[in-house]
Amino acid sequence: MAVATLKNIVLVLLGLSAIWFIRVVVKKETENLLRSALLIILLLAVFVYLQGTKQEKLTWTGIKQEVKDTFFPEKPPLYVYYKDEGIAGNRRFIRFSFESPGPRLSLVLDSDQKYFHIKDIHSVNRILEYLGLEKVKTPVHELASITGSRNDLNIYRWDDYPRGTLVIERGICQDRDRLESYQCIVTVTVFSR
Repeated sequence: MAVATLKNIVLVLLGLSAIWFIRVVVKKETENLLRSALLIILLLAVFVYLQGTKQEKLTWTGIKQEVKDTFFPEKPPLYVYYKDEGIAGNRRFIRFSFESPGPRLSLVLDSDQKYFHIKDIHSVNRILEYLGLEKVKTPVHELASITGSRNDLNIYRWDDYPRGTLVIERGICQDRDRLESYQCIVTVTVFSR
């Protein structure tokens, strides 16, 4: 709904700037000709972007990430991982286990300084896309902050995942080439419904 409203606003502004451009041409105001043409081009670019976006909500971070992905795409990552399929209880699962150094995970520390939460899902979606899985739509908290169990530390779970339940386990990876340690994805597991 917010995108449709924004599209309508941009469309109205585009129409007004087109009227202004016609007025400038008719009255032969050459000093405003370049300004009006640039405004039309800018609004047209914004309108085309809004037509092509698949996001339901537009945020500055989302726009910035989409521009970055479009004009400065990252080199495709090369991760070594192992795919394992099986049955746990009465549910089938597919597990992808990454060798170190695994994919980076973007996390933020909560206000109590106890748990790490996923706030920006781009790092998760990039790996899910790499594995050929559907993307997640919402960020999640570390499971231990919800359950209170120490067994759920380093685990993130999406119960509304299209294939069933998605579980990501994080760990610390060391990149020997860059001599750094970082939070990374250790396993990605999808439990079918």
